[in-house]
Amino acid sequence: MFRHRPLATVATALAALLLGTVALSGCSSASSSSLAVGAIIPAGNHPVVAIVGDSIESGMGLEPFEAWPALVAVDRRWGLQNFSEPGAGFVAVGATNADFNGQIDQAIAAKANVVLIGASDNDLGQDDAAVAKAMAAAVERLSDALPKAHLIGYNALTGEASDSDLAPLNDALKQAVTAAGGKWIDLGQPYRGQVGLVQDDGEHPTLEGQQAIASVVLSRLDGIV
Repeated sequence: MFRHRPLATVATALAALLLGTVALSGCSSASSSSLAVGAIIPAGNHPVVAIVGDSIESGMGLEPFEAWPALVAVDRRWGLQNFSEPGAGFVAVGATNADFNGQIDQAIAAKANVVLIGASDNDLGQDDAAVAKAMAAAVERLSDALPKAHLIGYNALTGEASDSDLAPLNDALKQAVTAAGGKWIDLGQPYRGQVGLVQDDGEHPTLEGQQAIASVVLSRLDGIV
């Protein structure tokens, strides 16, 4: 592991790797390279790690390799499968008109060794009971389909929402994950309200914001995976 490698250096290395991949692929489309994050960080003999998340995890406004899952994957030498989709949540539907269930299907199909799944502020405004029920069903499905996988849940990451608004979502997912034998990590809000860490839209992290998230994730994962 190269845990102490500067995350800015990791992002630069990933950019170089992506450029090399695109150059070798010839006529590959830009859309396919941006979606196939797992192809940038192949599994090989390393654990397959699936990410179920929203636009924070997908790196909206940045390149996919600049999002925190890719930065963490390089540090931990993971085979990354980042299925995150902007706009999606456990009830809220994203860009492809699908909620997190579609991503869970992909994680199961990938036979992931580790699944990281976060609460999402996209579910704010939905009925709390309906979201909690959807969370419990999603986590149970993951646990049943991947009984040997490490399931790790974490709180919603946001640039705008308050802790009090997010509390019901975070509490419900924590309960579902721990009830299934998974682990819960509290990431706090590493970029919210921090100058230079939030994009102009007020919600999404800059590259430096993604690096801040990655740093916290790495510290919370110590002793878990």
